[in-house]
Amino acid sequence: MVALCLSLATLAQTDPKGDPFNHVTPTWNEAIGLFQALSEEHPAVHMTTIGTTDVGRPLHAVIVGLPGESPMGIEGLQSAKQKHPERLRVLVNNAIHPGEPCGVDASLAHVRSLLANPERMENAIWVYIPMFNIGGGLQRNCCSRANQNGPDEYGFRGNARNLDLNRDFVKADSRNAMAMVELLAAFDPDLFVDTHTTNGADYPQTMTLISTQPDKAGEVIGPFLRETVEPFLYAEMAAKENPMVPYVYSYKQIPDSGIIGFLETPRYSTGYAVLHGTLGFVSEAHMLKPYPDRVAATLDFFECIETLIDVHGAEIQAVRAAERQRWRTAESLPVRWSRDPKRFTPLTFEGYRAVYEPSEITGAERLRYDRSEVWQADIPFYNHYNATHFAQIPEAWILPQAWREVHERLAAAGVTFETLDRDTILHVEVTRIVDFQAPRLPYEGHFPLSIDAVTSATEPVRLFAGDWVIRRENNPVRLLAELLDPMAHDAFLVWNFFDSTLQQKEYYSAYVFEDEAKSLLDNDPDLRQRFDIAVARDSTLAASPSNQIRWLYEQSNHFEGVGGVVNMYPVFKIY
Repeated sequence: MVALCLSLATLAQTDPKGDPFNHVTPTWNEAIGLFQALSEEHPAVHMTTIGTTDVGRPLHAVIVGLPGESPMGIEGLQSAKQKHPERLRVLVNNAIHPGEPCGVDASLAHVRSLLANPERMENAIWVYIPMFNIGGGLQRNCCSRANQNGPDEYGFRGNARNLDLNRDFVKADSRNAMAMVELLAAFDPDLFVDTHTTNGADYPQTMTLISTQPDKAGEVIGPFLRETVEPFLYAEMAAKENPMVPYVYSYKQIPDSGIIGFLETPRYSTGYAVLHGTLGFVSEAHMLKPYPDRVAATLDFFECIETLIDVHGAEIQAVRAAERQRWRTAESLPVRWSRDPKRFTPLTFEGYRAVYEPSEITGAERLRYDRSEVWQADIPFYNHYNATHFAQIPEAWILPQAWREVHERLAAAGVTFETLDRDTILHVEVTRIVDFQAPRLPYEGHFPLSIDAVTSATEPVRLFAGDWVIRRENNPVRLLAELLDPMAHDAFLVWNFFDSTLQQKEYYSAYVFEDEAKSLLDNDPDLRQRFDIAVARDSTLAASPSNQIRWLYEQSNHFEGVGGVVNMYPVFKIY
């Protein structure tokens, strides 16, 4: 543990590929001190704060590639974007899981490498988040990453509120995530890299990669990722003698049977970033490789991103612009996907032989990988997804002012609003939630809903002065579609922002309503016919007199769901 006591100056001069960094990663204070020292020594390095965190510490960003300028805060980064449209913008996020700190050390090394070769800073603005989950980073320990080969100490996965911040980008329960949502909107990175360490199978490669899922990325960005960007990055890593494979999410227990491409919905960092048309990458260094090797592989990946910018930078900008233009004019956009189980791409993969043998503890069969025997074969890579729901894009959405938490998150994401200047009744498209399920246990501080069925119809709705109008023009249309459509994977509705609309408020006394129910049936032949059909088709309804009275109540004008608010989704559309 003596190495942990290295001075900041010593750490700053240490190459992560060398021995001194073996199994050591800086604390949050040390990392900030190292970056601060670089910013004081070099005019091309600037350090600023972009917000605060749930643990009360400032969230820092380090900007490299703007000599003579000092962009301060999120506004400064937005200004830098506007002043240098020719430069690609790269955002590197580190330690969203502080037990996976490879990117912290690799970023320090990458900044030093850029400073030693200033010509490499001419095509891009690099912004590094030294440590995103500071609360977790301050919870240093030796052992919470049970299967990981170093470093000796590292942070904890949960933040100060015990949230996994790589599930927080839509709900933004943490101040960390809210700051990142604002940064993504203002800086608008062309490329986003989130650095991680794997879990799962054992295999020879040190680096694996999760790219933005191409089918979900968009009709323009997706093919560009699949046909140009990904092959380029894999080839560049191989040229560095550090071959990379897709993240090994095994189709069955071991990768021999194939691996599955990850669908990163907007709760995840790259899944959220692509709502702005950003190309996202999650670098996943292999947990069982020595820590210096993982840092070196992450640094190699950063350098491959540099080369990608040099070779394909203009194409990246053109593809992003074309995709966003397509979104702006689209009549509908996909917001829900499922993996196609029949489609796959052959992937040449090297793996260790899987051995199944009796456990010395339980006696049951256990898995072990034999590193002395390496196999190579083409395995299926199941990375094709089909859209299963499309959101119709209106001319405007209306969000009543009661839903201020949703407004706050949309505003942070760069959405602009108008307000109604008087109370009014408008005919708008109203969506009602027909069927949904809620889990028994919480997940990341919420009980995410599964929305199974909705209906939509044009209805008159009472609106009030101050209610918000979100026009599609000059707004991030894809982001609005995926966060406001109730059937989207990670819509605000799914994350419980509208739960109170799913609860009935007015009820009835059956003994009083019984007489009115009979009058309704006697005077409405159509209701009588629908009632008889419902009872005949539903044995549960037929067996329950109380359910029959309730069925009739729900068809009457007393029930608040008929033109009322129960199960009415309070985001309206104007076409």
